[in-house]
Amino acid sequence: MNLDRVRQSLQALFADDRRWAHSGRRLVFWYDPQAEFAGEVGDLGIPGVKVRVMGNAPFALKRHLLVEDPSSNYLLYAPHEAPEAAQNWLLDLEQTGVQFTADRAAMIFADLGFYHRPLEDVIRQQARFFRSEKRLADLRALNLPKETGERELMAGLLAVTVRVREAEARSIIRQVLLGGLDEGNSAWQEVQKLGLEEAFWTLVHTATGFRAEAPSLRRLFIALLLSHLAHQFTGDLPEAFARQLPPTTTPGYSLIAAWMRDSRDHPRLRELTVEVQDDLGIAAWASAQDLSSLRGVDSFPVLEEVALRGLVAALDQHQAGLAGRFAEVAELARERLELHHAGGYTQEYRAVLSAAEFLASRDGFTGTFQGDAGGLLERYVSDWHIFDRLYREFISAADAASKDLLSGLSDRIENQYVEWFQSGLNQAWTDAFDPGLPQHLEVQRRQWAFYRWHVQPLLEKNDRDRVVVIISDALRYEVAGELRESLLGDLRGEATLGYMLSVLPSQTRWGMVALLPGEELTWDVAGERVLRGGLPTSHAERQAHLAATGYTSLVMKLDELAGMNTEAARAALEGKRLVYLYHDAIDALGDKPASERDVFRGCQAAVEEVARMVKRLANSLNSSTVIVTADHGFLYQRQKIEEADKLSPARGAGISVDRRAILAPSLPESEGSLHVKLHEYQPMGAPLEGLFPRSILRYRLQGGSAQYVHGGASLQEMVVPVLTYRHKRATPGGAQASRKVKVEVVSPTKRVTNNVFNVTLVQAEAVAERVRPRGVTVQMVDSAGRAVTDQKSVTLGSASPHPSERQQIVRLSVTIPDPDEHAGYFLTVTDDEDKLELIREPWEIRIAFKDDFGF
Repeated sequence: MNLDRVRQSLQALFADDRRWAHSGRRLVFWYDPQAEFAGEVGDLGIPGVKVRVMGNAPFALKRHLLVEDPSSNYLLYAPHEAPEAAQNWLLDLEQTGVQFTADRAAMIFADLGFYHRPLEDVIRQQARFFRSEKRLADLRALNLPKETGERELMAGLLAVTVRVREAEARSIIRQVLLGGLDEGNSAWQEVQKLGLEEAFWTLVHTATGFRAEAPSLRRLFIALLLSHLAHQFTGDLPEAFARQLPPTTTPGYSLIAAWMRDSRDHPRLRELTVEVQDDLGIAAWASAQDLSSLRGVDSFPVLEEVALRGLVAALDQHQAGLAGRFAEVAELARERLELHHAGGYTQEYRAVLSAAEFLASRDGFTGTFQGDAGGLLERYVSDWHIFDRLYREFISAADAASKDLLSGLSDRIENQYVEWFQSGLNQAWTDAFDPGLPQHLEVQRRQWAFYRWHVQPLLEKNDRDRVVVIISDALRYEVAGELRESLLGDLRGEATLGYMLSVLPSQTRWGMVALLPGEELTWDVAGERVLRGGLPTSHAERQAHLAATGYTSLVMKLDELAGMNTEAARAALEGKRLVYLYHDAIDALGDKPASERDVFRGCQAAVEEVARMVKRLANSLNSSTVIVTADHGFLYQRQKIEEADKLSPARGAGISVDRRAILAPSLPESEGSLHVKLHEYQPMGAPLEGLFPRSILRYRLQGGSAQYVHGGASLQEMVVPVLTYRHKRATPGGAQASRKVKVEVVSPTKRVTNNVFNVTLVQAEAVAERVRPRGVTVQMVDSAGRAVTDQKSVTLGSASPHPSERQQIVRLSVTIPDPDEHAGYFLTVTDDEDKLELIREPWEIRIAFKDDFGF
């Protein structure tokens, strides 16, 4: 070792306050048995340090150090071995100082600043590791404490070897396992290369209790996973599993639970778990368990597949009066959606939830669809449209889900929706249909009177406020209901949802015209177009209709305004009191055979795009009143339309034929069709008659598959939403933006007496229009904020009015060894979205029988 290196080590030793137990002068004793540095020691030149060679006059040296120069720092060099204690006349001084050795291990020991002298031998034994200056620098960067012992040092060597930034057992074990379970694992190869295998398995045993005669990474990983499973599963595991468990399951559970929470590493955990779950036979074991016994168990991804098949099977076992079972299925599905591996099966669970709610609502339906047209209309608007929404939600989720896991469920929901609901409801509706029905409804319920009764009164209230009308093509009533929920969730204004009965036929060219100012409609037979007040009504000509009202107006496509920056959008709207924005997300997909299958994706896009525009109009573009409506609704079914469900249409000059409507000045009665004199149903400039397939039948036309249609006389096509949003600025005591539900912890005692314990969360209020669900994370921490239990995520989203039905039990596990009974611990509940700590309660941990983490 060269003199410069020795000089640096000595300088560091004198300067390192951690090595000295006192604040006075510093004495360093250097015994050099080979006298390697006898000729050079005088050249060291360490600032602030005097050098003396220990010779044959120890008394004279001692007198010098104690009497003549008691304050200077000294390096005391001896070109011989250290004497025995009985012959060492400087022993008392030596005990106040520090020994220095110039061999590499001693130098490294000194550099690292450790107290425990036997670590020099450990460093010598690990010569392969310490040959690398890079590894030594990385070890130094770990800042191991001066009290470090052999176990902690070996953990530090392993941390550097596998490239983690802390000498913590769980991090080291995870990092090694991330590399894989076979010999191709590069991290494990590096451990082997440096001869640290024994150190690794010792660390594993200390941290997790795992021990095996022939340990392997695969066996270790399986033991950890089974520990996690055993910790969650309340029953007895089979003997084949139990044999592979460590003495206690808590450390393994804690390691896997922390790994699951790490967003960076959990995808690899899933890959490794999938690699071993088949060999363990997890699917076969889980399939033999009662579904409720797997509640909260999420150690293996295949458990989600088992659970989903069980839930689907439970939905299939339908008999009269099983709404309770459907509710239980929905509850289990919601619970599992919170679990770790459910993230890979989100759409499957959403499909099960929608199906369970659909079937529960179906089971709660008594009787048949019957009554007069007005009664059927009111029931559809108030209650029955929920079947349209649940069907849409089911199909949207099922499209993105595994068809194998939902096997049979799609056919069942399809049959219930198409045959029972759509067909049954609309058969009753078309049988009861009365062309005079609009005359019995309030005027604002008639689509052709939209401008007069919904827009004009707002314009006449003052001469300042702007009214914006958004017309979203084919925005069905139930989709508008979802839009309303979105607006109430994000804005503080009022959003009221009403309805209108559409014109017939329920087509774009008719519905768009009905929403313009004016009175009567006229069918131009030659041009197959609709006139308003005798004037043409194409998109380019609608500006003239608005201008005729006398209000400064604007017609624009919603996408065009959305594409403008705020300055340009304000300029476009400046001075305009009446604005019509046209939007097309649903019809744009549904009306094309190639994309009609994606029509429900168009519904979701419509909700998002229109909601975004309403928020922008209210918050940035000085438009406090926005009305969202549609030209018509639609019928859609995923099930293929059979030829038996199609009617042969009338043909001839002057006859306009579509899949759901036939128009002509005069039409004969036709079997299977509803015959309506349109001039009796709505204001027409000239007599016009229409034929509409009863229920949900279609007319037989060439091209396209006809799953998506509109134009006919079904409730889904004719009930048009009128969603009026009135914005309110924030004022003291005024309307507030929606907020999340409040949460409380209910517990008879704030004391933990078992490694596994339950915490009861109560959602303090029901989810309502302005009270939104809240996702929270529950855990226990110490006074320094360090987790002492695992974390559990819960969604509080119940709309039940009964507090007992809004409770959720959270099962937590203590994950630290030997909790201090006298320490302060805190149960915390944190909002998942904004990370706000909602609850912080002092708790005690007093466990009578503790898991032995030390083994």
